[in-house]
Amino acid sequence: MKSALKSGKLRYIFILSAITAAFSFICIFYMLSVSVVLEEDNKQYFDEIAFETANTVESKLASLLSSVGGYTYRFAGLERLSPEEQMKILSETVTANVFHDIAFIDLEGNAVSPLFGNVNLSRRDYFMHAMQGRNYVSGAITSEFNRDDRLNVFAVPVKTGDKITGVLAGAVQNSLISEMISSDVFGGKATCYVMDSDGLIVLKPSRDVLNIEAGITLIEAITPSSGETLLLNTHGSFSFEYDGESYYASYKTIDISKWMVITIVRSSDIFAVTHNVFGMVVIFTSILMVLVMAAILFVGIRNWISRKKYIKTSAERDNLKYTDLLTGGPSFEKFLSDVKETFEKASDICAYAMISMDINKFRTVNDHLGYEEGSKILIKLSELIRSSLTEGESYTRKSADSFCILIKYVSDVDIFGRIDTLINDVYYQIEEFKLIMSFGICKIDDLTMDPRSLIDRADLARRTIKDNNDSSYAFFDDNMLTKIREEKRIENIMEFALESNEFKVYLQPKYDLHNPSVIIGAEALIRWFRGGKMIPPGGFIPIFERNGFITKIDKFVFEEVCKQQKLWLNRGYEMRTISVNMSRMNIQEPHFVRDLYDICTKYNVPTKFFEIEITESVAFENLETLTRVFNELKNYGFHISIDDFGTGYSSLNMLKNLPVDVLKIDRSFLTDTKNERANNIISHVISLALSLHMKTICEGIETEEQVNLLSDLNCDMAQGFYFARPMPIEDYEKLLYAGARITT
Repeated sequence: MKSALKSGKLRYIFILSAITAAFSFICIFYMLSVSVVLEEDNKQYFDEIAFETANTVESKLASLLSSVGGYTYRFAGLERLSPEEQMKILSETVTANVFHDIAFIDLEGNAVSPLFGNVNLSRRDYFMHAMQGRNYVSGAITSEFNRDDRLNVFAVPVKTGDKITGVLAGAVQNSLISEMISSDVFGGKATCYVMDSDGLIVLKPSRDVLNIEAGITLIEAITPSSGETLLLNTHGSFSFEYDGESYYASYKTIDISKWMVITIVRSSDIFAVTHNVFGMVVIFTSILMVLVMAAILFVGIRNWISRKKYIKTSAERDNLKYTDLLTGGPSFEKFLSDVKETFEKASDICAYAMISMDINKFRTVNDHLGYEEGSKILIKLSELIRSSLTEGESYTRKSADSFCILIKYVSDVDIFGRIDTLINDVYYQIEEFKLIMSFGICKIDDLTMDPRSLIDRADLARRTIKDNNDSSYAFFDDNMLTKIREEKRIENIMEFALESNEFKVYLQPKYDLHNPSVIIGAEALIRWFRGGKMIPPGGFIPIFERNGFITKIDKFVFEEVCKQQKLWLNRGYEMRTISVNMSRMNIQEPHFVRDLYDICTKYNVPTKFFEIEITESVAFENLETLTRVFNELKNYGFHISIDDFGTGYSSLNMLKNLPVDVLKIDRSFLTDTKNERANNIISHVISLALSLHMKTICEGIETEEQVNLLSDLNCDMAQGFYFARPMPIEDYEKLLYAGARITT
């Protein structure tokens, strides 16, 4: 018995050993085969990376070439200008670019540049190529004026009509371009060189695996492993030996000057993954059989636990996804899903209507009762709406105090009855505050429509309702559909319009009421010109504010103003502060203030020359966030102004918390200069601002009577049509700096 047991045990051990040995042999043989495949895959992967790197280098070089070409329109007919006028245009172009120097070269090769003045460049290859009508990039050349300064020149022909009248050449320091084309290739282990058609290195990054000096022939420096003469086509790869070490190279010819981008990496680096995999196999096969049963058991238990946890987590995630965290009702996403499902199952017996409901000036509730009580009111309102629904109907809180409701109806009387019932329920059951509500109604005649489009229509109908003291409603009609189509048209072209420079910055001067002839600054305003006509701001600003595009417009205006301030600084003009409006959406962006500061840093313009203007109503959104943003703006040195001051309900509370420099009194207080109550309000606001060390400005000034009133009330500044309308930057410059004195 013992012998049989022992024999069985030995047989089991023998079988287990045989299986282990066979398995190990199979694994090793398999991995040897796989290692060969992996090496080829690694090469192919590296070739793909090198190919993309070449495209990136070509794109960056083309971008610099395009940057020069983008300014040629300014130089058409430049040969007819005086040297002083030529130098002025060239200096302004250098200021707005990364170029070390920009020169205009006439047909005889005589060049003028801000850095070196006049010089003859007729023998330069880039001049001769550009005169033949081709854009051209030179290799690394030595400056005639500084032998330690190596440059690359980007040259493009300048044309007047179809005739070449000269060449525009932008010089960039070779070291700067080398840094621009540097990239973290293959985890930072590879180096990217650029060489010309003769094999000379013209560009290389700061990190050089071969340590080859620029200006030597790369082809002669390396020897292919095959020992054959190196013949390069438009693209390809090869292995080579250099300084006793093995390397792998992949190359591709680019269109710019027919240069070649060659990316090189040590063979040990490119095949490191393969070697590591093979080494791990030996360790893996040694312990695999010991752990296999434990692993199977562990994996089985883990999968079972994970599956249970996944099911629980999925349920919780779906619950959060489909639940409004404030009210506990359906989320907006759940509402959209429910509406689609309802439409799919709907019959022809009844019709449906989409209702958009909003509480008028709900921010006053938060202001009087606090955010916590305001949230409780929204929860009660959500419960009232839910209790009013019948089978096949649904609702959601879309945002803040805005709700969407899908109801069934037979006639308009049913819709009126449902709305009146809800208004009465709210009136009698929410006693904390009298809520005034607006309803937009879209009757649905096509159940295949996207629910979002139906909500947009109901929202549009609601927005047509003017503020009043009673709840009211409006139906969507075809005229509103035309408005929706116009909004969609604007949304479809707004990105293209921004890229095509259809938006222009206008400046409206601000005047000192203590000395009305003195301009003390301006407000930047956006204007849209399309097809030779100006689109009124009211026709696109509200749309941009709803779809979020306003943040791009605000940043565009700020950067354009920053560019102009830079030009005035360079000319030595006496600087004035320019205010730029920022929408409430910008306030919510975490890097909003830092982005503005980075733009100022980019153009080297002090932040003190900018005033960030924010509407008072933004404070109702989130006073805590606004306080943080204002403090951050002050820390960076920006001035801050509050627009439309006095139209809200928390003006005094806002001044208590926010570091404001300027109060902009709303123009509505000046509609009747004989109104003593309005004048008393303005007087007290000005006195309050003075006691808080703030300046005051009033906008919309149109009459001399208004000017005299504000002067008597000791207001500091004013702007409006009485003084000057918004104007192009060029006109503002003429108005402000005609006979400008130079600062010292």
